[in-house]
Amino acid sequence: MRARLIQAASVLFALALVALAAIAGGLYWDRVQTRAAQAAEAELPALAIQQIPRVFGYDFQTVERSLSEAATLLTPDYRREFEDRAAKDIIPQARERQVVSQAHAVGAGMLSAQRDSASVLVFMNRTVTDKSKESVYDGSRLKVDYQKVDGRWLISYITPI
Repeated sequence: MRARLIQAASVLFALALVALAAIAGGLYWDRVQTRAAQAAEAELPALAIQQIPRVFGYDFQTVERSLSEAATLLTPDYRREFEDRAAKDIIPQARERQVVSQAHAVGAGMLSAQRDSASVLVFMNRTVTDKSKESVYDGSRLKVDYQKVDGRWLISYITPI
């Protein structure tokens, strides 16, 4: 009888230890997730304000170089889509019409943040001038989705809102 009691106490102790370890691990992981999301919230609005003008701004004389540099800010999947669109549409039209696109991000705020992904709302003003020398002004709101790749935040998609 005493042996069974000791055995039952040992099993209960082991179960309690496993449960405490699971709770501690869960709390630790939650803390890691929360801190990573807070770091994203602190970093990404300023990063988006810096990067978005590089994606949307170019001069017809240097459009290939500008868009190639902008492509380094994108995730591999989005980069392929961006480079394809640039080669087929943006670069030929920019050269033909002698387009100068000046973009300025005037504000940004977090929409959501997780450990490895986040979304930022960016307010962008853009002035497009072509060979007719008439400027077209455009104010936009963009949802910029970010993905953390190899420790670096890259743009995974841009959606006009």
